Amino acid sequence: MREIKNNSKSYCTFKTRVLIYSQQMKHAKKLLCLALALVMSLSLVACSSSSDGKADNSNAGAGIDHDREVVYGSASLITNFNVKYVTAQNDLQALDQVYDALVRKINGKFCGQLADSWEISEDGLTYTFHINPNAKFSDGTDITAEDVEFSYEFVRDQCDGWSWLYKTLDDVEAVDEKTAVFHFSAADASRLATMTSIQYGSVRSKAAMEKYGDDYGKTAESVVSSGPYVITDWKENEYVKFEARDDYYGKKPDLTHIKYVPISDVNAAVVALQTGELDLYFNPLSGVALDTVKTADNVAISEALSCRNESVYMNCESEVFSDVRMRRAVAYAINKEEALEVCGSGQGQVVIYPCDLGEQVTGNPDFVPSHTYEYNVEKARALVEECGNVGKTVTIKSYNTEPYQTLSVWLQGSLSAIGLDAKVDTMERSAFLDQLINGEVEICPFSWSDISFDFGSAVGIYMNSNCIGMSGNYGRYNNPRADELIALGNSASDVEARKGYYRELMEIYMEDVPSVAMYAVINAIAHSNQLVMEDANRYEMARVHWAE
Repeated sequence: MREIKNNSKSYCTFKTRVLIYSQQMKHAKKLLCLALALVMSLSLVACSSSSDGKADNSNAGAGIDHDREVVYGSASLITNFNVKYVTAQNDLQALDQVYDALVRKINGKFCGQLADSWEISEDGLTYTFHINPNAKFSDGTDITAEDVEFSYEFVRDQCDGWSWLYKTLDDVEAVDEKTAVFHFSAADASRLATMTSIQYGSVRSKAAMEKYGDDYGKTAESVVSSGPYVITDWKENEYVKFEARDDYYGKKPDLTHIKYVPISDVNAAVVALQTGELDLYFNPLSGVALDTVKTADNVAISEALSCRNESVYMNCESEVFSDVRMRRAVAYAINKEEALEVCGSGQGQVVIYPCDLGEQVTGNPDFVPSHTYEYNVEKARALVEECGNVGKTVTIKSYNTEPYQTLSVWLQGSLSAIGLDAKVDTMERSAFLDQLINGEVEICPFSWSDISFDFGSAVGIYMNSNCIGMSGNYGRYNNPRADELIALGNSASDVEARKGYYRELMEIYMEDVPSVAMYAVINAIAHSNQLVMEDANRYEMARVHWAE
């Protein structure tokens, strides 16, 4: 990988700001560690007098109760199991338990799930999937090619936020009960990677969705599972309970009883992990939280480099950031190494552009663009002055949870240093997402996650005008040439040809700066040492196993 080096002219400013920030962070860490220690001691006292019967998992070697309930959590709880209403990455942590896709991508390799095998025509227009003959839904009915047809055409026709993914899908033909043939009007080399996502590629019961209509997914009773688990209990805003299916066509999960809970406060999650009240936390940890759980005897950490890029998005339609010079000013104002260290505790890899992760990402052009933005406060401030925006107020909005609270405050300091009057407004996630989708956010630190590790699928979203708003183009960027290059890159079957199109796309990205990609996150997933994860980038609890 290439290094992004600091401009020597800015060294004094950089050194002073990092020193002050570093001292503040060290002080904050000491206070937080003391607070965590106090909360932990109180929680442990409370647990010692508890009679709820939960197993003590402080020592994995002491024997594991394989029949106990495993509790996992994330920042929010799903509100609807209809993929049409997915609003956050956290929703997938519930959907992944009850829905299977035709194919998955595990540790970088495509694997059949519902599909035992598949073929793709030489022209890339026809995909034929052969469904496992033993695959059944949780209501006992067979999973058929008609269900596959219904599921994909449902996304194409009714899921407005991501229907564009299948706009070239002419139809799905149910040749027989267990053979589905997809007919496309254009080739797309990233298509199979897209289909691995449960949001875009899950197979659902046609009969159940037609029976319940828009009420499908609102109650446990209405959800029919194609995956390894079935919902047994669901209490709004509190938990969802799942049980492993005895009639599942695949390997039965090791974890028979699982419970999904919302924990938005990362400090509360840390304490719950240490006391054993929480077995796994899907929100990646960093900073004090990660340092703290690493000292716990009963907690293990599974890590994986992800395609989750922490970035700064600027609204290209807003008053201030419709001027590309202001977006470039922000790019120069951002010290990516500092962001990674201060906000991500070094848990990641600095990137020049989104998913700049070498050969790990299929189709990545892996080059240094002709226009880059080394950290340079003087250049940034000169652009702000040139635009007549010194003293201009800008409001940074984001989630009120980590890492976005820290990123927002850090970004405020970076923008203030170049002459802007930066304010911070963090809020509950649904309120923030509503404003983001409606174009009411002018600048924000945020990320887009992708599990495909395909450049077209992962990065095209940042610039595709079809994705403005909810689907990843949070900068509301619109450029017909960028749309054309995305389409050309996705339609090319030759990897080197794809890289050529994406290279030009990234040159445009660096010139127009719809966002500033800072670093790719190393997912650090904390969990009980009684558990082992196959892949820390995946949310399927069926791929989590007992340690012994």
